[in-house]
Amino acid sequence: MSISQSAIKSNLNVSEKKPTQNGYILNEHGKEIQITAAMIRSVCHQLLNQCRTIKN
Repeated sequence: MSISQSAIKSNLNVSEKKPTQNGYILNEHGKEIQITAAMIRSVCHQLLNQCRTIKN
């Protein structure tokens, strides 16, 4: 596990124990979909990979 993955994992473990508010997005049919921690992790990993690609 890389340092960045370790930092992300430890930060998520801390933040998941705090009270949270729910966020929602609209899908293509106008239905509200709750934003999950897995969605946020996925997007963060995608952004990190894009940044690494641009840097190289």
